Amino acid sequence: MSAVFRIGEFSRLTQVPVKTLRYYDARGLLRPARVNRATGYRYYTAAQFAQLNRVLAFKDLGFSLREVRALLAGRVTPPRLRRLLQRKREDVERRVSAERARLDRVAARLDALERCDAAAAHEIAVRRVGPRLVATARDVLGSYDQLDRLYGAIDRALAPQRIAPAPRGAVWHATSGTIECEALVFLTEPVAPSRDVHVYEMPAHTAACLVYRGEDDHVRAYATLREWLASSGATVTGPKREIYLDEGGDGEAVTEIQYPIALREDTDA
Repeated sequence: MSAVFRIGEFSRLTQVPVKTLRYYDARGLLRPARVNRATGYRYYTAAQFAQLNRVLAFKDLGFSLREVRALLAGRVTPPRLRRLLQRKREDVERRVSAERARLDRVAARLDALERCDAAAAHEIAVRRVGPRLVATARDVLGSYDQLDRLYGAIDRALAPQRIAPAPRGAVWHATSGTIECEALVFLTEPVAPSRDVHVYEMPAHTAACLVYRGEDDHVRAYATLREWLASSGATVTGPKREIYLDEGGDGEAVTEIQYPIALREDTDA
């Protein structure tokens, strides 16, 4: 007669808690060989040690309980198991790569706290910026003050189309020696372009972002963000952008700096 074990003894021998065994029963992963209807006691056979080991082995490889149940329900041939494990390895490699990139960002944040303004370093956010419809005017400027000339061109193009005031920004394509800027206005609906104004959808991108207030804060903000970029392992993939969240008026201006970047997990997406 085959040996039979009550759930408590089966738990002690396998080092799997009774609560977990009951959960596996409820999920259809490991049913007891017999249940006493009068007492509710669960009984397991010696053969079920191997069944439990298969459940634990698949779990250890990263399969979900739903996946484990499906694997146990059918006959898993070596070729099929090889394919499943190859896909699981690719999935784990992606997650490991993402965590390594996260580790790089944590290290960069720690480094920024040591090397630059600690008050601002923790405010740097890496986030996905969605696609946005914009009207833009681009030119080489003699000075930064000439940015208003580009906005004037956009305003003149949009005025006949009765477009409501919208947030503005700028893409600084070159700032060393030559100042090449693309002034932009965010749109909520398509408009007709003109000779001097281009209308298009800026593509989505990942960006390192930092918000600063007022005019005196921008040097510190840029220094902090550049220190972070230098130590983060991120690759800058495009020109810096400024989004003018609040242009001041009677109060303090609020600006967000955005550097398009590539992170390690981006290449695996």
